[in-house]
Amino acid sequence: MLRVAVKLLLAAAAVAAVWSFVPIGGRTMAARWQRARTPSELVEGLWAEVHREAPRHAARPAVRAQARVGSAPARPTESHSEADRQALDRIVARHLEGQ
Repeated sequence: MLRVAVKLLLAAAAVAAVWSFVPIGGRTMAARWQRARTPSELVEGLWAEVHREAPRHAARPAVRAQARVGSAPARPTESHSEADRQALDRIVARHLEGQ
């Protein structure tokens, strides 16, 4: 009996993880549940997606990243001088001598 209970608990945890964390068609089931006003609206939206129709309720516009047009990637603002490199070499040499 304990084995059956553990298996049921494990199955419930797996379903809850898929419900909360696995995106299906870009959104998780939990997000779809929160967005729907009624359970029937959730089912209608899922049915429409299965049949590749647009859902009846208005969808939010997708957020898109805006790329800069025509500009090159920015160069790093940080630079190291020769004195910095020499100081680093001294620190590394001192560390290696101590071992």
